[in-house]
Amino acid sequence: MATYNPEWLEFEKALGIRPVLSGSIEDMVGQYGTIVALAKSQLPAQDPSVTTTDHKVKDGVTVRVYQPKGSRAGGKLPVCLYSHGGGWCLGDLEAEDPLCRAISQFSPCIVVSINYRLGPKNKMPTMIDDCMAAWEWAWNAASELGGDQTRYFTAGGSAGGGLSFGIAERLIADGKRSQIAGIVAMVPATLHHSNIPEEYVSSYTAINGNVEDTPVINRKTMETFYHAIDSDPADPIQFPALSKNLASFPPTYIATCEFDPLCGDGKVMELALKKAGVKVWSDYYDGYPHYFWIFSCLSDSKRREMGATQLPLAINCGCDTGSRLTVSKSTSTVLPKIASGGSVSKTA
Repeated sequence: MATYNPEWLEFEKALGIRPVLSGSIEDMVGQYGTIVALAKSQLPAQDPSVTTTDHKVKDGVTVRVYQPKGSRAGGKLPVCLYSHGGGWCLGDLEAEDPLCRAISQFSPCIVVSINYRLGPKNKMPTMIDDCMAAWEWAWNAASELGGDQTRYFTAGGSAGGGLSFGIAERLIADGKRSQIAGIVAMVPATLHHSNIPEEYVSSYTAINGNVEDTPVINRKTMETFYHAIDSDPADPIQFPALSKNLASFPPTYIATCEFDPLCGDGKVMELALKKAGVKVWSDYYDGYPHYFWIFSCLSDSKRREMGATQLPLAINCGCDTGSRLTVSKSTSTVLPKIASGGSVSKTA
C-alpha cells in the first residue's frame, strides 16, 4: 500500500492540519493565500542578484521580468515564459515569485512570469489568450530583454503546466513552431477525467485514488476549477494530451507526484508525446502530493533539486552546460552544480 513520505507526514504533524484546497472558489482564495504565506515565510531572504521589472501587456494582463546578475553585460540568454498554478482561478505574480527567481538565478535565464486573468470571472480560453499575448510581447522584446530567440521556452506548474503546453499548441497552429525550443511542465493538467482516450485509460488512475483527503488538491478541487471556467473536456488547448499536433511539440520535461489527482495527466502526456516521437524527460516523486516542493518541510538538498529538475535547459534550450548543469544518467534529468560545485543526487 502506498504511503506518504515520512518527511511530509512530519510537516503535517507540525502544521496541525492537512493543507488542502476545498469548498467553493471563494473558500479556496483564502486557503490558497494561507498556504502561499506559509511557504514564503520560511524561505531564505531574496537573492539580490536577480532583478525584476513589471510590464503591462494589455488591459488586465501584466508580466514580471526576472533578470539574473550580469545578464545584460554578457551574451543573450534563454527566455522562459512562466505560467503560475492555481486551477486557472487562483494565484498571481507574487505567489510563485520565489520559484521564478530561482529559475532565473540557477539556469541562468530570463523569466517572464505571466499574470493572466482568472476564473470564475473569466472563462477559458481567456487564460491561454493572455498567455499568448505575453508570449508575443516577450518575443518582440527579445532585443530589449537580452533574450536569445532560438531559446524561448515555456514553463509552469499544475494549471500553469497545462498553459505551457497550450502556448505550444497555439504557436504550432499559427505556423510559429520555430519560436518555441522546449517545455517544462510540473504536475501539469492535461486531460479532463471525463474524456480520457481509450488507449490511456489504464494509465489514468490517480484521479480516482485522490478523491477527497489528498493534500493540496484532490479530484473535487479539480472539478470545482473545471466548472468555474466552463471547461470543455474536448478542448485540446486546455487539455493538450488531446492535441492532434503532438508530433510537432518541442522537447519536454514533465514532473509528477504520487499523491496527486493530476499524476495521470502527466503520465498520459508523457506517453502521448513519446508515441508521437517527441523527446521527453520526466521525474516521478513517490510519497509526495501535488506541488510539494513549495513547502519548507523539504531539506535543503531536496528543495535545490526540485528547483533544478524543473529546468532541463541544457538539453531543451542550450544553457551553459559547462559551468551549471550535468546530466544524471540514472534519471535522464538535468541537475545543476549548486553553489559549492557539488552535484545533486535524486533523493525524492
